[in-house]
Amino acid sequence: QVFFALTMAAIGISQSSSFAPDSSKAKSATASIFGMIDKKSKIDPTDESGTTLDSVKGEIELRHVSFKYPSRPDIQIFRDLNLNIHSGKVKSHLMGSKFVSYS
Repeated sequence: QVFFALTMAAIGISQSSSFAPDSSKAKSATASIFGMIDKKSKIDPTDESGTTLDSVKGEIELRHVSFKYPSRPDIQIFRDLNLNIHSGKVKSHLMGSKFVSYS
């Protein structure tokens, strides 16, 4: 039984060591995300200077938008995208496996 226990412990240790690189990546990613969250904004939300509009109503129009992520410049995300969103209307699009709704 002692041999069995030592064998099982050795197997457990060897299998858990294979997760070390993933654990290190996860720790690094977590630090990066919290760094972004904790970053001080350049916009002061308590500053009341500037113009405040009573009511805003309008349309959103995007013309000929092309986009690639800087980290993956070989993959085109948008190519010549045109989008009109009219005031008070709802737009929905099916993009891949995600459902996106705009209002």
